[in-house]
Amino acid sequence: SYLVADLTVLCSADDDEYRGLDAYFWAFFVLWPVLVPLVLLGLLLWIRRDVRALRVTRLSRACRFLWRDYNARFHYWELADMYRKLFLASLVLFIQTDDGSSKLLRLIVASVVSALFLTALALVKPFKRFDDFYLACTANLLLTCCFVLGTVVQICESAAYEDMCDTLVGFPSARGASSFVIVLTVTTIAVSLVLVVLKSISAIRAPTIRLLSNRRPPVMDLSKKCHFHGFISHIWSTGQDQTHTIVRQMKLLLPEARIWLDVDCLKNLGALEESVADATTFLVFLSVGYFKSRNCRRELYAGLALDRPFIPIHEADVEKGGAALEVLKAECRAHCVDDAGLGTYPSYLGPAEMVFRIFEKEEPILWVRVNAFQLESLKSIALRMLRHSPYYMRSPNILTAGAMVPGEVPPYAFVGPVTILV
Repeated sequence: SYLVADLTVLCSADDDEYRGLDAYFWAFFVLWPVLVPLVLLGLLLWIRRDVRALRVTRLSRACRFLWRDYNARFHYWELADMYRKLFLASLVLFIQTDDGSSKLLRLIVASVVSALFLTALALVKPFKRFDDFYLACTANLLLTCCFVLGTVVQICESAAYEDMCDTLVGFPSARGASSFVIVLTVTTIAVSLVLVVLKSISAIRAPTIRLLSNRRPPVMDLSKKCHFHGFISHIWSTGQDQTHTIVRQMKLLLPEARIWLDVDCLKNLGALEESVADATTFLVFLSVGYFKSRNCRRELYAGLALDRPFIPIHEADVEKGGAALEVLKAECRAHCVDDAGLGTYPSYLGPAEMVFRIFEKEEPILWVRVNAFQLESLKSIALRMLRHSPYYMRSPNILTAGAMVPGEVPPYAFVGPVTILV
């Protein structure tokens, strides 16, 4: 036999030129299908803890192209997909190397591998975005169909299976089988595209926060030393229901957000300071009695000592445990006189420092619990949290335009003077 690319080369160990090409082949075979996947596997194993904890390091950021589209638990899926492509595109050719192109075994093996990968994909659901997931399923389904239909064409077009075309497939000639394959392939592609479009529209309309600058969900990464995006501090008597609502709603709007809440995460009351240190931002829910609580003050002093960004949230409804900002400031001045002898923040400068960090450095976010207004409060909290994440600290301009949620109430304005009676 001769080399298809150059018929002057005899495929024989006695041919010097063939032996040289054969050596090049095995060198590149070891380099690409073997060494490159192994190197990528080593990188993914090295950064797996950082990726699963959403922590950003230099190496994990440099390898972002390998894992950014997948859920943290399945950050290795790109490697699995690479092996699938390598097998179907090249390794399958090692099956019956002499006359495999005229037999069915390669097509059968490729069909089985594609079907198994499609099944694994449907069960695992490794992608972050649903549109990526449905597109991957559709592509693998089409590929499986192509291999199965290729088997039909092989049976009907090969002279060796001439009598079996009508017996097994039901077509008297190869022309009929080819026409059937073409029509079925076009139909499958059309139906798949319709499904992908419908699922993409559904994903786009999902009520999650998107950035106005790129219409995409925000990047929810973490600093190397933290496991939570925020620690929410509150007093149970007047702020428990509100903070639970905030955390639950934030999880719906930002599915990847991790917010420390006592009922979910508190295991040891003596380790409050360590919990504050494990979060990138410090959310303070301001309600009546907050500054009177010793544990709340412990959390405040820990936040000051660690220089965590404060995100104050103000409950103004008196019937729900709220109060005016001036009343809360007075409570802060009365009780935050020192670090309560805790020793967590020895350089504390007194109530003036606490008042500045909570009430004056940034305007507290007003918590409103009514539908569209509650959504605006949640968006403000999310944007402040994102401002202090590693990704947006490097690219703050992305957040300048703000955020939106599909289906939210758009801005309205009066076209003329309006008198409002209160």
